[in-house]
Amino acid sequence: MRIDHLVWYNADLDHGCRHFAAQMDAEPVYGGEHPGEGTANALLSLGPSTYLEILGRDTAQDQARLDPEVAGLRGHGLYHWAVGGVDLAELAQRAAAAGLAGGALVPGGRLKPDGKRLDWVCWGLSGHGFGSLVPFFIDWRESEHPARSAPRGGRIATFLIHTPEAERLRALFGTLGLEIPVLAAEEARVEVVLESEKGRMTLQSFAPVPRGYVI
Repeated sequence: MRIDHLVWYNADLDHGCRHFAAQMDAEPVYGGEHPGEGTANALLSLGPSTYLEILGRDTAQDQARLDPEVAGLRGHGLYHWAVGGVDLAELAQRAAAAGLAGGALVPGGRLKPDGKRLDWVCWGLSGHGFGSLVPFFIDWRESEHPARSAPRGGRIATFLIHTPEAERLRALFGTLGLEIPVLAAEEARVEVVLESEKGRMTLQSFAPVPRGYVI
């Protein structure tokens, strides 16, 4: 299991790209549109199989199609995160055996700007009450992992979860096999430190923590 990607939202995608280009070792590359969702993204690699997704609005699409939560986000911050390197069917069975509520395995895909197609399958838990403190899970199937074609911007130096319900979240992560530090804190948040040749930058989730993608 590994952190597959971070989803960092800024309504203005170009502004988000400039923000990271100024502080990381490379400029993010345009990743493409999410048809019917009102968004587009740009990518920056953080390792061989980990990347940063900068998510923003696609003004060429009908903005009425935006997810209501995304439409309501102000400013910028971490919106969600994904974990890869795991058998999704086995993970779903393990979660069900532990009494956790999980959705179906949901396939997805889109065309990249170069015309090549990305295909994936996602799975996520529901009803846990932690919002995007809990990741969704992804399998890229036979597609080339996005981190391999995106420019290398740096790496993840630290990844921490803060929550008033640390013990309950640690137990949930234990069931899922996630080895992510969970710290007790008054306010819930995800905190990630990225490291590059230019130094370190800290990313934090929106407050309050979004529910994130519903898989």
